[in-house]
Amino acid sequence: MDLTFALAGLAVGLIVGAILARLYSLKQFNSHKLQQELDASRQQLSQYRQDVSQHLDVTNQLMTQLQDNYSRIARHVQQSKMQLVEQPAATKNSDLNYLSTDTAAHIKQSLHQIDEKRRVYSAIDEQPRDYSGEASGLIKERKVSKPE
Repeated sequence: MDLTFALAGLAVGLIVGAILARLYSLKQFNSHKLQQELDASRQQLSQYRQDVSQHLDVTNQLMTQLQDNYSRIARHVQQSKMQLVEQPAATKNSDLNYLSTDTAAHIKQSLHQIDEKRRVYSAIDEQPRDYSGEASGLIKERKVSKPE
């Protein structure tokens, strides 16, 4: 009987041991799987940080370039103002002529010869009609003579 109890205890011990080993191996597998997911998440976070850093560097370069362009435009406007506004004010009597002298003289002469014709407007007594005064087409009433 002792042998039977020993074999039964051994069988129960093997079954319980197999179940515990299986549960432990599942926990280890899940732990390994979670570790892999954690490593993948860390790698994605690192890549995201790298992308954000690169984006900010490019944005900084573009903003610097924009500031340089703005400064160049402001200098150009200031120089143009000096050339176009302030210099001609000092020499108001000088006649700036972008055309040749013959062309300018011809234009000045023709301006004095133009006879301005003004349009003559007639007084309108009534609004124009968009329709004819008499009935026509399908709307026209037909006079039908009745036989007596």
